[in-house]
Amino acid sequence: MEILSSHLKSNCDPQLPGVLSLSIREAYRFLDELVTKEKIFQRTEMKKVWGHVRHGLVDVGIKQVLQSSNIQHEIADKASSKYANGHTYLMVEARGAILTPAKVLNKDSIPRKAIFRSKGSLLNKQYNLFDKPEDINEKYDENTPPFLLLTYGGRNHKLDFVRLGIPNLDVVGWIDQVDITNAPVLLTNSQDIRNDLHLTFTSEAEEIIRRGEEYANEDRV
Repeated sequence: MEILSSHLKSNCDPQLPGVLSLSIREAYRFLDELVTKEKIFQRTEMKKVWGHVRHGLVDVGIKQVLQSSNIQHEIADKASSKYANGHTYLMVEARGAILTPAKVLNKDSIPRKAIFRSKGSLLNKQYNLFDKPEDINEKYDENTPPFLLLTYGGRNHKLDFVRLGIPNLDVVGWIDQVDITNAPVLLTNSQDIRNDLHLTFTSEAEEIIRRGEEYANEDRV
């Protein structure tokens, strides 16, 4: 349908897809390094913590790469749990898009139902599958952005895909999706950003590991 690709080209910063893809790819790469270096991660019972740590690394990566780029944006960590120190989700607002990341099983999957995603999808109520793309582009621009899901995942804790998608109003299907796994990183200082990102991951890793261990202990209770 090319609804989303047209919207990204017309109304969003051209660097955005590459920056988002870079942050997730680097988060996965750093997790691989952690698993190799940290003996605690190599224990069989700790494998269930990998996902929790990956979640934290992805959030940290998105924040750091956006901050290091010149993309105008706002970021908020919002709680999706009623418990103190419970699960949080990242909400990013940039020109032409309001988005949140989510791990999924395969590239066409919709993340499991969550209140915050349902609320976000209300922004997409003007989209209609029978509208023509040119009509939709008249409704949505950089000032009236759609709600997007940044989905990523793969098998055996490896990254196979990164995608941006417009979920429908009930968040049970896609209006449109685009693959950004290999989106070009249009940044003049991309290597410096990778180095900064690695340092940020390293400084945050101890806290992320601690939260992961707490998550594992709560799961055993």
